[in-house]
Amino acid sequence: MITKTTRASLIDSVLQEQSLCKVIAYLQSVTGRSVIITDRLGKVYANSPDVKIESPDDLYLQIPFQSRKRFYYQAADNTLYYYTGFTDKDACILLVGAEEDRIKDWKKHLEKVSLAVKTYILLVKETEKAKNQFTSKLIEDILVRNVCNIKDLIKQYNFYSFDLNKLYYVAIMEPEPIPENKLKVLHAHTQDWLKHNNLDIICSIWNKRFIVFVCPTHFDQQTLEADLGWEKHLSNIRRHQKDILNFFNISTSFGIGRKYPLHELHRSYQEAMIALNISKLTGKKHFVAHFLDLGLFSLINFQDIKLLKRFCFNLFGELLQHDRANKWELLSALRALFNTNFNVNEAAQEVYVHPNTLRYRIKKIEELTGMKLERMEEKINLFVAVNLYELLRINGLLDNASDDDSSAAPAPAEAEELHPFTG
Repeated sequence: MITKTTRASLIDSVLQEQSLCKVIAYLQSVTGRSVIITDRLGKVYANSPDVKIESPDDLYLQIPFQSRKRFYYQAADNTLYYYTGFTDKDACILLVGAEEDRIKDWKKHLEKVSLAVKTYILLVKETEKAKNQFTSKLIEDILVRNVCNIKDLIKQYNFYSFDLNKLYYVAIMEPEPIPENKLKVLHAHTQDWLKHNNLDIICSIWNKRFIVFVCPTHFDQQTLEADLGWEKHLSNIRRHQKDILNFFNISTSFGIGRKYPLHELHRSYQEAMIALNISKLTGKKHFVAHFLDLGLFSLINFQDIKLLKRFCFNLFGELLQHDRANKWELLSALRALFNTNFNVNEAAQEVYVHPNTLRYRIKKIEELTGMKLERMEEKINLFVAVNLYELLRINGLLDNASDDDSSAAPAPAEAEELHPFTG
């Protein structure tokens, strides 16, 4: 029987050793069953030695959520779930291979180790929160604030080993829309995945929607020169993307910037965002897009912003003026046509109109732009202009009243500002 002294001893072990080893040993001794302790989202924080953890996926379990019920028995796999509480800072204790008729015998033991487990989870969560905030601030300083004296910045963040002689690049992962708590689980899994694969990459949740990575370029062990190739990096990214899809059934997309020294890494971030957003605007899903693979759009990035805006408004400025009074029907029609390779029937379905209605809108587009959309050159120009316009909107660069006014076309549902920290 567990005593107050034993309960206090277990709490002391958590505070002093920052470990659940004694809790696990105690529960295993009184129940004779394998023990796993997770947080409320299913991340494993402690387990019996006989429970195999062979990959990052093994650290994440599907926990049945019960409403205010401390005990839940899952007959399908003979597992008893005990909940220490019902907040994000609570935990779940699993007894694997348990018999339902023994629950009464084990109930008092599970209840009296509850405080030690809750204490541990609270300490770990606060530590993780502080580290994630630290990492997020570091990445923000490097990528968004564009700090001039990078040496002083690195000294402030000596928790990470940055090398001024190395090149780094930024990758941005955007999962399909998921709740914030699931994004946190995905982030934690990503950190475990990077650690398991011995990748010295730091990552952080970005604007409650993305996960951003700062990745080093290593030196070739034989030549001692920087490895400028992308094959190994792309292979790791695609493997990670596949693992997320297989384990979480979550589709993700990646944008990747070029390699730069640390003091110029903000450029890689901007390129990664452009690669992500341009690929989405052109209808891609579940992709890995490198900035250099954007073709014409990677060249456009180096042009003067005023020239780019002038290019857009010269081509379809009258169309935009018409659309402001007509629920953006023509711009939506153009997006649908580009997405379906100008298949009128498919595009009509995408914008929920009859094909004849879409044909009428095509004529209206030609009338307002002075273009003939059966001509390849004019079709290409309009395609570039429409997507460039959307990119400028995402980048927050259509704020000049002479080019665009406050009633400008709303960005697509999937669009975000180029600098999420300013949003």
